[in-house]
Amino acid sequence: MTDFQTIRLSTDAAGVTTLLMNRPDKLNSWDATMERELDAAARRIEGNLRDHRVLVIRGAGRAFCAGVDLSLVVSEQRLPPRELRNLMWVRHRFFDWVESIEIPVIAAIHGYCLGGGLELAVSCDFRLLSDDAVLSMPELGFGQVPGSGAASRITALAGPAVAKDIIMTGRRVGAQEARGMGLASRVYAAEEFDGKVAEFCAELAARPPLALAMTKQVVAMVQPMEQARTRMAERLGQSALLSSADLAEGLAAAAERRKPDFRGE
Repeated sequence: MTDFQTIRLSTDAAGVTTLLMNRPDKLNSWDATMERELDAAARRIEGNLRDHRVLVIRGAGRAFCAGVDLSLVVSEQRLPPRELRNLMWVRHRFFDWVESIEIPVIAAIHGYCLGGGLELAVSCDFRLLSDDAVLSMPELGFGQVPGSGAASRITALAGPAVAKDIIMTGRRVGAQEARGMGLASRVYAAEEFDGKVAEFCAELAARPPLALAMTKQVVAMVQPMEQARTRMAERLGQSALLSSADLAEGLAAAAERRKPDFRGE
């Protein structure tokens, strides 16, 4: 265990490291503190990589992660677009680190996996889902677009039709449908989920680490899209909508628990 406030980091004797997002009362949505601590956890793992054979990311309580805390989004509305894009780059480098670090990274998903939580999950090498998992990208319901890799990574995993379906409709996708779409690596019954995740992690931890690392890098290199450009496009799209009246209306409607009145402004 560590001295973090919003996450817990632990490593077992086999080198399986667990990063637990620990804001269960907020469905593990991240605030500024969690953002800083995730970045610090990445540096800590990277600084002693030989001790870590597998990284599994989980959420405490009844959710994997509900994405960014809406109170943080409200505060960011006051920022000029250029400052926001820079802030987003800092925020999203954890996702990029998850994608590029030379050990397997597993998202162990139960309950809600929403917005940025889903973007974190698709940054991982494997997504193991409990059959009670619910995936969704609700950003358009607030008048915003996702900016942390949803468009590029979901498209890479499942194709543009699935990416548009999930992002444009904001609908909720169950575990079995997610597997059919190509978004889930495995789906397990909720009552055996923890045991199955442990088995999967142990299996990977016993594999040759250099060959695992090389496989991850080779697969990344043969992807058809140039990832840096796609991430830049997503950040640009999100920052462009930050000052829109529709976004302000969407956030206000969420806070007031009412239907938003979008006017295209």
